[in-house]
Amino acid sequence: MKIIWSSFTILIFFATSIKAQPITNFTGHTLNHQQLSFPLDTKGKFTILCFATSLKSQNYLQTWLDPIYQKYIAKTGIMDDAFDVNVYFIPILKTSSRNIQENIEKQFTDMTPNDLRSHVVFSDSPSEPLISNLKISDASLPYIYLLDKNGNIIYKTSGGYTEDKFDAIDDLIE
Repeated sequence: MKIIWSSFTILIFFATSIKAQPITNFTGHTLNHQQLSFPLDTKGKFTILCFATSLKSQNYLQTWLDPIYQKYIAKTGIMDDAFDVNVYFIPILKTSSRNIQENIEKQFTDMTPNDLRSHVVFSDSPSEPLISNLKISDASLPYIYLLDKNGNIIYKTSGGYTEDKFDAIDDLIE
């Protein structure tokens, strides 16, 4: 399955496995209009959160979509059914204009396949404190977080997809 949001590129990465730390609380809604509260609604499962704060970071996030989709959403591999992982792609909008937000959400809805709509979350929390609390320092990069079953961050990386980064996430989930 090919997922198209924007262009496909790869970037040198920054990855760290970190001492478990709580993720900042925030709320959001999916493209299917389901309300979510993080980390409360993720507890009990490993959770992959993929944040993009700009069009450029969204382009790099594109490189993560297919591998994450195949393994944790569509579960196309032989043993992938054994994994019960929450996955959310979260574009963070830096505008306070409700009209602009609604237009962007409509664009995302129009170009996102139905089976992915419950995995795309728009934050209802203010963007600047969320960006600061998550230590998103480079708006041109996507940031990927792996939460443990208690909602704590146990892995963080940024940039485009690489097998090494994906394997690090996979190893922690197994």
